[in-house]
Amino acid sequence: MVQKDWGKATNSISCAWMRQVSGFERPAVQWLFVALSIVLIGIAAGEAVALRRARAQMESLRAEQLNARIEAEQLRAQLAREEAAREAFALELARQRGSGAPVSQPTLTLSPLTRRSAQSPEPTVARPPDSQVIQLRLLVPAVAKTEAARYKIAVRMWTGGEAVWSRGGLTMSTVEGKRMVTSFITGDVLGAGAYEIALTTDAADKSADVAAYEVAVRAADHR
Repeated sequence: MVQKDWGKATNSISCAWMRQVSGFERPAVQWLFVALSIVLIGIAAGEAVALRRARAQMESLRAEQLNARIEAEQLRAQLAREEAAREAFALELARQRGSGAPVSQPTLTLSPLTRRSAQSPEPTVARPPDSQVIQLRLLVPAVAKTEAARYKIAVRMWTGGEAVWSRGGLTMSTVEGKRMVTSFITGDVLGAGAYEIALTTDAADKSADVAAYEVAVRAADHR
């Protein structure tokens, strides 16, 4: 009896609610309501799947960025080791030459630019052998904006600005009455092409520009 009475009460409530909603008692409207509910459920499910995929892609991108950062750090460490080995080789070779008969040390002396030209410089330097040790001499402007105890030389490609070589911890010296910052490099640094060279102060907190230089190296078979 209780169940029958409860069923009758439920049916009465449902009928009363349907009567309150005009037209809901028609089967077409009821089926439309069911279809809309199914569509909404499908949209919600699709959004949930898309959200999971977006989260997975974000995690994948984070992992790729982490791997790229690790690879970049490894490349920087490898470059630092190669530069240190190259400089040690250059210094050792210079010592060996100095201990024997006098040997003319090849030098490359560059004057500071007054302004950067719009076109790359003409090739005026012959392509040196890769193993050739060269003393790079950068003349310091007579009135330098900044003087410091340590300097840094950075060699970059004239077009594109890709870093080629750098050396820090250098000091200023006076050679033949001219102030300059010098460093030993090897011929493999200066392949055929145009380069821009930046001389800056080498400070842990902040560096400042001192002067800029340009040089272009012609190919070995140039006539």
